[in-house]
Amino acid sequence: MGKAPMRETLAALFLRQCGYRGDEPVLDPMCGSGTFVIEAAEIAAGLEPGRARRFAFEDLATFDAPRWAAMKSATQAVAPAQRFFGSDRNAGAVRMAMDNAARAGVAEWVTWAEQAVSDIRPPEGPPGLVIANPPYGARIGNRKLLFGLYGALGKTLMERFSGWRVGIVTSDGGLAKATGLPFLPTTPPVAHGGLKITLSMISAHQEQPAGIASSSKLYSG
Repeated sequence: MGKAPMRETLAALFLRQCGYRGDEPVLDPMCGSGTFVIEAAEIAAGLEPGRARRFAFEDLATFDAPRWAAMKSATQAVAPAQRFFGSDRNAGAVRMAMDNAARAGVAEWVTWAEQAVSDIRPPEGPPGLVIANPPYGARIGNRKLLFGLYGALGKTLMERFSGWRVGIVTSDGGLAKATGLPFLPTTPPVAHGGLKITLSMISAHQEQPAGIASSSKLYSG
């Protein structure tokens, strides 16, 4: 099943709304093209947002290309203390995310995995933020089939991610509720590709039970 891509600007907005400041690990269990994880790594590394974007003012006759290039290159990345993690059950999505991370200059700080949401486990180290943009029926797939996916995500997070904050982006409040997570009130809706999407957040989960097996293919950037 495919998923709707998340714009970099929206990913940065939702990360900030989750309280992310670049000093904690971030994990996206449905990473798709890797936008959330890459944006989180860029923020942590002090890389300027939009540095690879082309702006309309670059077409002006008075545009000074060398000066603009110098301004963009003035900020050097600082290796973050934390690491970042993205996974997806789709091998093609994982490969695309890896390529995107390499182009963004953050590949060395990100670990990618090909796995289902039911197989994810928290990485070693302190807790941080789990953030995801799961499929939602208004755009992709059959809504009825997605309840099981959201339920599996919520069950995994409640069982294994004690102490982690969570952010789920969706256009469908019913699907968010299917996770079983005790979300705070959603953020105001934001336009995204003709839909209105919101962020649902939670700050902590139940203790992780022992003996849960995990199977995954890991790829380090």
